[in-house]
Amino acid sequence: MYRVGIDIGGTFTDGVAVDEDTGAVTTCKVPTTPHDQSEGFLAGIHALGIPMAEISLVLHGCTVGLNAVLTRTGATIGVITTEGFRDVLAMGRGQRPSGDQFNPRWQRAFGDAREPFCPRWLRRTVAGRVDRTGREVVPLDEEGLAREVRFLVGRGVEAILVCFLNAYADDKHERRAASIAAELADVPIWTSTGVHPCFKEYPRFSTAVVNTYVGPPVQRYLDRAERRLADAGYRGPLMVMQSNGGVLPVGTARDRPAYTLQSGPTGGVTGAQRGGRRLGAPDLITLDIGGTSADCAVVVGGEPVVTTELEIEHDVIIALPAMAVHSIGAGGGSLAWVDRRGALRVGPRSAGAVPGPACYGRGGTEPTVTDALAVLGILDPARFMGGSSTFDTAAARAAFTPIATATGLTTEAAARAVLDIATAAMVEAAREVSVYNGIDPRRFGLYVYGSAGPVFGARIGRALGSASVIIPPQPGELSAYGLALADLRLDVGEPVVRALGALAPDELEAAYTRLRDEAERTLGREAVTHTRWLDGRYQGQTWETNGVPVPERPLDDAAIDELRTNFDATHRRTWGYAVPRADVKATMARVTATVALGTPDAPAPPPVAGGGAPDHARVHLDGRWRDVPVVARDGLAVDARVEGPALVVQPTATTVLEAGDVLTVEATGHLTIEWERA
Repeated sequence: MYRVGIDIGGTFTDGVAVDEDTGAVTTCKVPTTPHDQSEGFLAGIHALGIPMAEISLVLHGCTVGLNAVLTRTGATIGVITTEGFRDVLAMGRGQRPSGDQFNPRWQRAFGDAREPFCPRWLRRTVAGRVDRTGREVVPLDEEGLAREVRFLVGRGVEAILVCFLNAYADDKHERRAASIAAELADVPIWTSTGVHPCFKEYPRFSTAVVNTYVGPPVQRYLDRAERRLADAGYRGPLMVMQSNGGVLPVGTARDRPAYTLQSGPTGGVTGAQRGGRRLGAPDLITLDIGGTSADCAVVVGGEPVVTTELEIEHDVIIALPAMAVHSIGAGGGSLAWVDRRGALRVGPRSAGAVPGPACYGRGGTEPTVTDALAVLGILDPARFMGGSSTFDTAAARAAFTPIATATGLTTEAAARAVLDIATAAMVEAAREVSVYNGIDPRRFGLYVYGSAGPVFGARIGRALGSASVIIPPQPGELSAYGLALADLRLDVGEPVVRALGALAPDELEAAYTRLRDEAERTLGREAVTHTRWLDGRYQGQTWETNGVPVPERPLDDAAIDELRTNFDATHRRTWGYAVPRADVKATMARVTATVALGTPDAPAPPPVAGGGAPDHARVHLDGRWRDVPVVARDGLAVDARVEGPALVVQPTATTVLEAGDVLTVEATGHLTIEWERA
């Protein structure tokens, strides 16, 4: 029996099947189908060549929700909120984007694509109020509520969100409003506390409105994917990756679409985490370079860094546990262009799957990063996709002619400039998650994957100063492989907004018991492990310190003292200092419930004789054309060494070694690249 992971990217859909007994891996790569991603989803499963009867579990990275947010193509939604708080979504957090902190001319651009996901005329208010302790101050105006629901239904909304002030303290008004709305409207209805009951006003509003905005398209997509699987004869469960790195049954994911927003990038981080564990490399900077984006994350001590406030765009906050992935619009399909000042730019627009880069021969005419690799000879028809796909180097050169003319460069120099710009952007993205967060990349390996990852890995590793560069056995399909490795996981939380010293141990213990029971009800099984966390802050602070470990025993006064010590240690590790004499205010109790699905590691690569004479290719490196060795990756024995300049090729990825780079084959099949250091 096999477990299948399917990851849908901007250009290709990747599939991986893992043998449940041996861990042996089968991979495939098919074009993404933007008009209906479920077509490419099923095509990826068929391309693996495994009968449906032999597939026990399908795990899927769904990008529909994130795409809807980025392109503003989600549902038309209505919001019902507390009287006087109609414009919370428009005001946001009242601060400028990080890149415009000191720009006095910056202003929120109403009317453009970054307007709140629900327009003002569909944000309706009703009377009713509870205070911060949960005490009802003004009764809910049920007649006014019904009137507003009928108004929204008459305007054709596809989903309704009920989001009231202070609902985290007591959600009785939200539950009652949702019940009335369900009687009047035949559309999905969410409440803010049902999505996530965090106590901060704007993060709760933002999380809930994004969840509602992406809900209908995500639900429609998952329904289509389930139908296609059933029609093809599959009878097992479908699970969907979440932003936190765990999977959920598809029915639960339909009810919690915001949980899946980062499901694509997190699959790769999960795969990198497992690969680092096998190599004995617990500290990694991960870099996934695909067709449309480059995604960076950090693994510390064998665990991915997790945030409880993911900011997808300025003031688009998802207050849910998520791997801290930083994404930029730079990948193999990113378009090169010249701006009105004559400067050469790369991305963020992408050629996507249709028409794709010019060299793919699907009608694309604009130059991309992949076309630059073709112009420089790094990719060619004989090596691309193992020689099984169309690859048109002449079309790539033709696409670069306007760029070369506009910049006054030769075609090769223009292509090299595009690679330099893309590399600089990726280096900066890696610094964003490491150096700018107090992490020294010299202590971390750079784990690169995605089909374009091995091309750039050594250059980025050098510029970043990382300890080494690590390339997994199937870099082009690692995100899909990570899906197949993921465990069942659910994060749940409950507000406990109180001074830590004023929280009775049995009161806090009761909150954790409720959360554990909620997780087990949602997952439909008794979780194998529960991990308890607390979020809090020193009195007077604005921002929380998240992920404080809570003792895994019944809480008493001694356990609360230990929790306080853990808070100081977590604060020091996160912010660089602690204030042991300051009072601590607890804000959120959290439980992570996990069921290990037990996917085995891939077996060690089979022995190979090695030692054969390599082929050679004409490649433009270091400003000139030169003959470099071309080595087949599957012909390299364990402990084999390859010195740059050279290309190490496999069907869906090419590793580029420049002068001074030394590649070594590890016993796990990984490639490690190191270099001489100044």
